[in-house]
Amino acid sequence: MPRALGTVVAAALAVAGVRRRDRLVVAVSGGVDSMVLLDTLARLAPRLDLRLHVAHIHHGLRGASADRDAALVSAEAARRALPVSVERLDPATRPRGTSVQAWARAARYARLEAMRRRVRGAWILTAHNRNDQAETVLLNLLRGAGPRGVAGIPAARDRILRPLLAASREEIERYAAARGVRFREDASNRSVAYRRNRVRHRLLPLLQRDYNPRIVEALAGLAAQAREDDDALTSQAAALGAAAIRARGGAVGVSVRALAAAPAALGRRLFQEAFRRTTAGRHGLTRRHLAALAALPTRGGGVRLPGGLCASASAQYVWIGPDAPGGVPRHRRTARSSREVDLPLGRWVAWEPGGCSVRVRRAAGGAIRLDPRDPCREILHAQVLDGPLCLRAWRPGDRFRPLGLHGRKKLQDFFVDAKVPRDERRRVPLLVVGDRIAWVVGHRIAEEFRWRGGRTACVAEVRCAGERCGVPVGSGAALGR
Repeated sequence: MPRALGTVVAAALAVAGVRRRDRLVVAVSGGVDSMVLLDTLARLAPRLDLRLHVAHIHHGLRGASADRDAALVSAEAARRALPVSVERLDPATRPRGTSVQAWARAARYARLEAMRRRVRGAWILTAHNRNDQAETVLLNLLRGAGPRGVAGIPAARDRILRPLLAASREEIERYAAARGVRFREDASNRSVAYRRNRVRHRLLPLLQRDYNPRIVEALAGLAAQAREDDDALTSQAAALGAAAIRARGGAVGVSVRALAAAPAALGRRLFQEAFRRTTAGRHGLTRRHLAALAALPTRGGGVRLPGGLCASASAQYVWIGPDAPGGVPRHRRTARSSREVDLPLGRWVAWEPGGCSVRVRRAAGGAIRLDPRDPCREILHAQVLDGPLCLRAWRPGDRFRPLGLHGRKKLQDFFVDAKVPRDERRRVPLLVVGDRIAWVVGHRIAEEFRWRGGRTACVAEVRCAGERCGVPVGSGAALGR
C-alpha cells in the first residue's frame, strides 16, 4: 500500500510539471493527511531529486493543542533533516464580519505564498484528498454553485499542487498505519458546528449507506469531468476575452456586443474573468450573480457583488469594479439624489424638473443629418455610448469645455452668457458620461465629445413633455451654440 500511494503522488508531480531540483514547500498541519504526504515525499525526494521545505501555519486558535501540532511537525522535519518554517497567525487581525474559517484559509495561503517566495520554492503542496473533493462538490451544490463549483478543488492552480487528490482518506489512513506515521487529531474536525463537518459526518455517510456505496468516487469523478469541460470553455473565453474585456481605472468591462454574440456559457466565463481581474481571485461569483450580470444590458440598474464590488451597464460594456468608470455606480445614483436619473440607451427618459424627455441612441455615421439651427438634437462622439449615462441638474462648481472653446468654463458663467435666468438653471438637464458633462441639453455640447466622423456616432435628443419646458425646445434659437 505505501508503494501504491507513492505512485499516486509521483504521477501527480509529473503531470503538474515538477522538475528535478525543484524546491517544494510542503504544508504540514500535523494531521494524518499532511503527515502522510510528508512521508511519501521524503521517500520520493532522493529518487526524483527534489528539495523539500516543511511549512506549518499556527492559526493561534486552539491554544496548547495547536502548540503540540507545531511541535510534532518540527520534530518530524528535524528527524528527516528537512528545513522547517513555523509561522503563527494573529486572530486579532481577522476583519470584522469575516468568518474564522474564511479568514484562516485566506491568511494561511497568503503566508504559504510568502514563504514560497522567500525560500524560492517552485510549488506549494497541500494534502487535500478525494474525500475533501467530494465534500467540496456537495458543499458547492448545496450553495447553488454552477459548473465551476461542481469542478471542486483543482489538482493544480497557480503555484499550488495537491498530489493526494486522487487518493481516498481510507487509503491515506491505511498508509499511515502500515508505515507507522505519527500524526495528531484535531478535535475541531469532529465538531458538527461546522458545515463541512456535517457533510463529512452526516450527509456523506447517509448517501453512501442509502444511495450509492461509492458516492465519494462518483462525486470526485463528476468534479474531474466538470473541470475538463470548464477548462475547455475557459480557454475559449480567454481567447474571446482578449478583445471583449477591457480595463478602465479601477473597473473591468465586458463588451455587450461580445456577450450578445457568444453562447451563455462563454458569457458567464467572461464575467468570471472580469471579476477575477478585479478581485485578484479573493472572491467568487455564484450562479445568481452571473444571472444578474447577464441581465444588466437589457434590464439596467446595478448588481452588488462580493468583495464590496458592484456592476453596471453602459451602452457598450458591463463594468465591474468599486466604481463605474469615472464615477459612482449607476445603481447608487438614483438613491442618492432625486435630481439624477439613469439614462438607458435608446429610451426616452423624463426629466421632471425641466418638463422634458431626453434620449441617447446609436446611429450609423453615414446616415446622420444635423440641422445646425435645431437645439433639440445633437450628434456626439461614439465614446458617449460607453457610458454610464445619466441626467442631472447643475451643481455649484460644475465645469465643462463648451464646443469651440479652448479652455474649460464654469457652468454658472456659461448660463450667464447664454442668458439663462437663475431660477431656470436647475431645470436644464445635463447629459453626463461618467462624471463628465457631454451636453448642456438644448444649449451646447462639450468639445471633447464632438463627433469627428466615423462609422458610429451618438444621437442625443430632447423633446418637451409639458407646457413648462426647461430647454429651448422648438424655439428655433440654439442658445450659446
